[in-house]
Amino acid sequence: MDRHQASPAVTVREVGAEVARPLLARVDTFDTTGGVDTVASMTAIGRCFVIAHDGRDVGAYVLQRQGNECFVLAAQGGAEFDLTAFLSVVVEAHAQGLRSIAFQTRRPGLIRKAKRYGYYIAGRAPEGVVMRKDLQ
Repeated sequence: MDRHQASPAVTVREVGAEVARPLLARVDTFDTTGGVDTVASMTAIGRCFVIAHDGRDVGAYVLQRQGNECFVLAAQGGAEFDLTAFLSVVVEAHAQGLRSIAFQTRRPGLIRKAKRYGYYIAGRAPEGVVMRKDLQ
């Protein structure tokens, strides 16, 4: 079978903060907290995961349970597939049994894209918005 026709092998693994931080380095550029939260602080308090595509690390994300909600503290990556679509499914699996998923962003394109996956603007962040998807 031609390699281009084969399905890519995409995996997710939980990692320590030191492994996730380099893959999340650009997240600080899109800060929505006025400098309060940084990649270093978010990876220190959340659960960190790395996404690999055909054995190559292509992204990372950090989750934290906040009450009955799964909050995506940070996410970043670059892959040959739609990471937003992929993460919408993966994070929903992480959040099974919880009321909702949320994240903050100031990126207009991500806001538009997230709305296609069932998210809505639920509030304002210091420098952006809070996006939420109700699960129950």
